[in-house]
Amino acid sequence: MSTAEYIFDAGPLITVCRFSVRSRLVIDHLLAHCQIVVPQAVQQEVIVVGERYADAQEAKRHIAAGAIRVALPIPAPASLEKALRLYELGDGECQSILLAYQMGACLVIDDYLGYLVSDRLGIQKRFLLDLLVRLTEEAGLDQSLACKIADAVRPRYTRAMIEHTLLMLGEEDAK
Repeated sequence: MSTAEYIFDAGPLITVCRFSVRSRLVIDHLLAHCQIVVPQAVQQEVIVVGERYADAQEAKRHIAAGAIRVALPIPAPASLEKALRLYELGDGECQSILLAYQMGACLVIDDYLGYLVSDRLGIQKRFLLDLLVRLTEEAGLDQSLACKIADAVRPRYTRAMIEHTLLMLGEEDAK
């Protein structure tokens, strides 16, 4: 069975490199079930711009070790690049969307505008919380661990998103 690749935008990458569950970073739990790919602009955003933060150092370490793959999108059709410019997205979001489009891979993005643009372009995408559900259903991520991860990343999401995720994971205590 091959491991599915997911293109991560900066927000989800920072989140999985910041929070821990069961004495391991969330990213390490996810990497046991999928391959994470980031475009160069996300690497630049997270590691260079945010280098003083612990999550940036963790992302840098994972990239250096080859656990996270960095890819550069190839030139896209002019019409696609023009459409992306219309939305005034950041470089990280644009490159993440382009990379997902080119690879035919699922984009993990928590930026609402980027999510909507991806939808309009027909790009498969998920919020990080929905990736937890998918990895539980399709890649063997333990349901209890997925619930603990959702709870750990609670500061980054609305209460409704966390509670809905717990319901989707079958957590009976979701409020």
